[in-house]
Amino acid sequence: MSKHYVITISRQFGSLGRAIAQKVAHKLNIEYYDRDLIEQAATILNEDMRSISPMDESIKLPFAKALFPLGIGTGSTHRRLFKVQESLIHECVAKSDCLIVGRCADYILKDYERRFNVMIYAPLEERIKNSVNTLRIPEYEVADYVKEIDKARDSYHKFFTDEKLDTLKYRDLLIDSSTMSQDDIADIIIESAQRKLKF
Repeated sequence: MSKHYVITISRQFGSLGRAIAQKVAHKLNIEYYDRDLIEQAATILNEDMRSISPMDESIKLPFAKALFPLGIGTGSTHRRLFKVQESLIHECVAKSDCLIVGRCADYILKDYERRFNVMIYAPLEERIKNSVNTLRIPEYEVADYVKEIDKARDSYHKFFTDEKLDTLKYRDLLIDSSTMSQDDIADIIIESAQRKLKF
């Protein structure tokens, strides 16, 4: 019996990558994993979520989860969480076909044969527009938010992989989400993954 396949999706903030990823998972009828992985990791470690989660009541920033992808805890906590999250990602792939958004899954699974890694990006002006129209970030502060979140995601990726988020390493497909509809992009991802992985 062949191994399960996995599609990983990395994305720039405001590129609508999460929405596209959900469409891919829905069309393929496969498991979908996202932020919940770090919450599972924290549960396994019995960490107090308030100590690692940006959603602590003392922090009033909207989109704090995006601004603080590492959480608020110490470097050692981050590393412990990442190791557990890494194990969870391998468990997800061993259990069934799946799609994983972010969490450095492309790097973690770089040696896994049946994986297809996608990077979704878009021009800054498009991401700003999406953030206003879709994510409802106030227009007067949206440009700063997008830039700060870009920095945070870059830092997260660099912290664990020694590569910036926009690296070409481990990537099978890069796609500009501003060039066509979400459904068309989802279909391109599916067709490309099917051609590579033969499912």
